[in-house]
Amino acid sequence: MIDLDFLKKCAVFKTLGDTQLEAIHKECCREKWFEPKGEKIFAERQEISCLHLVMEGRVDLRFDLPGVETSPKNNLSSAEKHDAFGWSGLIPPHKSKLSAYCASDLCKIALVDRECLNGLFQKDPELGRRVMTNVAMIVGGRFKSLQELIAVNKGYDIMFSW
Repeated sequence: MIDLDFLKKCAVFKTLGDTQLEAIHKECCREKWFEPKGEKIFAERQEISCLHLVMEGRVDLRFDLPGVETSPKNNLSSAEKHDAFGWSGLIPPHKSKLSAYCASDLCKIALVDRECLNGLFQKDPELGRRVMTNVAMIVGGRFKSLQELIAVNKGYDIMFSW
């Protein structure tokens, strides 16, 4: 069962008040288990309808090359407890940018339904502004990490290249 304390610790909801969190918790959340290690949670370019939050385990986010067997070598990042992934489910065209795989023996994921969340955003625009600002911060952080990974792979020391 998803508890309110778990949601409070998720960066995507960190700026919400208790009433806002309770509404999301009560109306929009459900949990799903993925196992075994390596199970695909969703595929790149797949339409997704939920924001995903890691409750237990680790999720690898990969760029899967067409016609090539998937591999952890294609990991771009990982999500662990309290991390959000699948943010594309909130933003049109609602198609995932990466594939997500269970990277531990068991992954317990909280799914936050897009339609339900949008309904709450309509009722409380400040809730929507805060959640989407947090989503933008998460996406920005992932983009920065990807830039750093590319720079390191190309042999640049980004700490001293400015």
